[in-house]
Amino acid sequence: MTERRRPKGTGSIQARDDRWRAFYSYIDAAGIRRRKVGSFDTKTEARQWLTSKLAEVAGGQTSDPGSITVGQYLTQWLGSLGMQQLEAATVSWYRSAVERHIVPKLGGVKLARLTPSLIEGFLSEKASSGRLDGGGGLSPTSVRRLQVTLHKALDGAVRKGLLHRNPADFADKTRVPVPDVTLDVWTPVELARFVAGSSDDRLGAIWRVAAMTGLRRSEVCGLKWPDLDLDGGRLSVRRAVVIVDGMPHVKPPKTAKSRRTVELDAGTVAGLRDWRKRQLEERLRAGEAWTPGEWIATNEIGAPLRPDYLGRRFSELAASLGLRHIAMKQLRHSHATALLAAGEHPKVVQERLGHSSISITLDTYSAVLPNMQREAVERRARTFDVR
Repeated sequence: MTERRRPKGTGSIQARDDRWRAFYSYIDAAGIRRRKVGSFDTKTEARQWLTSKLAEVAGGQTSDPGSITVGQYLTQWLGSLGMQQLEAATVSWYRSAVERHIVPKLGGVKLARLTPSLIEGFLSEKASSGRLDGGGGLSPTSVRRLQVTLHKALDGAVRKGLLHRNPADFADKTRVPVPDVTLDVWTPVELARFVAGSSDDRLGAIWRVAAMTGLRRSEVCGLKWPDLDLDGGRLSVRRAVVIVDGMPHVKPPKTAKSRRTVELDAGTVAGLRDWRKRQLEERLRAGEAWTPGEWIATNEIGAPLRPDYLGRRFSELAASLGLRHIAMKQLRHSHATALLAAGEHPKVVQERLGHSSISITLDTYSAVLPNMQREAVERRARTFDVR
């Protein structure tokens, strides 16, 4: 890896009116050329000052927080993301958060004057009326993403010496709504209605996989036939397909735990066997028009389906079945809450969903767990009831 080139400054010393003036210029963190001047009694003092300032420039200590706006800094920060080992999807939503939401509201504020109260007000406004189409507030998940983006960017400003502390650290966290994924999920009865009603759809096996495994939409689209062991009744999650700047992008699973093996029920295995036969028939009909590859979720000519397309088709199908509207990502949460409500151990749910720790599972589905505890207590009590 090549070492990042440090910024360079240029300087000079001139005699003027029995005094000595030192000049130097540099490019600041916002990409703007700055020029500084100092006035001294002797040439030695001027040279010492200039030498120290040029050393600061060479060491990257060129910050002038008072002159940099939030918008200027965030533009520079976005440009630096390419040097970090971040997923393309992560960089994409950082850019979207900055350009579509943060800069239009906070871009004109001087970076040094960005306060916790300004951040709180920004997040509150986005929660109440932040949709760009004027349709109300952003979802708790979207507001949380804005908060995360702003916090990460400002952490970078602290490291660069542009800020002494991160104002996002001191913003009231209660202003950021916590997403409750269990609010909009299907009941086990609704989930069963969807599985049964979608079985005759061309993508019936795909819908069943999504409903019965808890895979993310991106993971469903990332499945290939070698990932399936139909004889053993399991599948392996090895990749995901996400949309980055409008284009599909294949990437590794979200976390190390997301790379996992998921057991399949007999009905899902049977559905996938039937789907394999149908896909082979479609390949024969398509002939040379068939798209090479081993993707499971494909259109009639073998091209892999995009996650956003799958999401739209899911909404249309659910509506046609008279089911309550939820986003396709809520199938994952519907699967998890159904398992927990049936008394399944949270550790099993964690492993099926690919959460990095069981604490994430417990926190995510905390609203479901009290009912589980009550049912467990009643079951245990009945074992001691000898009347």
